[in-house]
Amino acid sequence: MSALRDLSWAVVDLETSGGRPKAGWDKNGTFHAASEITEVGLVQLAGPIRQEAFTSLCAVEGGVPAFIQRLTGITPRLLEGAPTWQTVALRLAPLVEGRVWVAHNAPFDGGFLKAYLPEGLWRRHTLVCTVKLAKLLVPEAASRSLGALCETLALSNRRPHRALPDAEATAELLQVLLERAEARGLDAETLLEKGRVDWARL
Repeated sequence: MSALRDLSWAVVDLETSGGRPKAGWDKNGTFHAASEITEVGLVQLAGPIRQEAFTSLCAVEGGVPAFIQRLTGITPRLLEGAPTWQTVALRLAPLVEGRVWVAHNAPFDGGFLKAYLPEGLWRRHTLVCTVKLAKLLVPEAASRSLGALCETLALSNRRPHRALPDAEATAELLQVLLERAEARGLDAETLLEKGRVDWARL
């Protein structure tokens, strides 16, 4: 059995131009282009200890829908001069090496990571969802949204719907989850199994 403190984490949040990491047809026969990543935020943890943080806007080839601009504050003008996703992905690679990917509502972020990263940057990494862990370890929360969990646990959520602030809030949430898991006597293998999201299903 491995101790929780032996695990290293890469806590990520992605802002995107929509909810579809791959182009395709919906059930109503409408074709949708692939959505693009507009911003990434990442926070490293070694056990419960915070390490480095990284964030970057990302250039997009398509537009950013008006409702996404209102939600995130990320506008085409803000993205002018931003690096390409390929450049950002190369900067992410050393930051996630040997770490477990973590995201809040990981099927969403994980779908984009799988679609936009080289296979080696996701396939050999476990993906964990803090929503799944919160269901187990924060039963008192009325909702498992990031905002509701931050309110329940008195955590900072200073700028919702921007990548680094959301990644920081998720990292703080993970720290609480690790503390509660340790208090319950959960080992690393059990925690990973409870929170795991299967890449093959994304």
